[in-house]
Amino acid sequence: MSSRAILALGSCLVIAGCGGGCSGTPEEAPRDNRQAQRTEASGGEVDEIAPAVDPGPVPEVRVVGVVDAHARAVTPRVESRGDEPAELSSSVALQRRDGDGWVDVDGGELHLRFACDEEIPECLTLAPGAVLLPPAWNGTTGTTQCECEGRCPDAPAGTYRFVIRSCSRAHAVEGEPFSLPAG
Repeated sequence: MSSRAILALGSCLVIAGCGGGCSGTPEEAPRDNRQAQRTEASGGEVDEIAPAVDPGPVPEVRVVGVVDAHARAVTPRVESRGDEPAELSSSVALQRRDGDGWVDVDGGELHLRFACDEEIPECLTLAPGAVLLPPAWNGTTGTTQCECEGRCPDAPAGTYRFVIRSCSRAHAVEGEPFSLPAG
């Protein structure tokens, strides 16, 4: 199957855009589903609580890091497992196991998209049963998954995972851990 046919098939399975489910920018993380509003009533100011904002459903997706040890690259494989479309933020967090917990890896920027030359959407919708294989993370820090200006430092060998959030940023889906080999 040609790469154009695969891309066309992928385009049929992934519906770009928010479909009304995106709210805010990817950097905004909701602190509370309620927002205080100041209003004037009868000559004085009164605090009111705005109605709760629906954060949308938890995306039913599976996230796996497919490791190419020879190239020291890891492709995030995002599988839509639910009966409804999964609305996802295009920003992908990378975390490294540290003892019994996980810490965010600074200096890398990963996104869900088909190819490096595509514009990065704020959110995207995965149809039920769809699989998205965005460009691979190149196993370095201080870069995006598509660029490396000069010598990019290798990320240390260890156990990592990808974390994807819903468009509303209210839900996180933690990917399965994978091992990054030494450089």
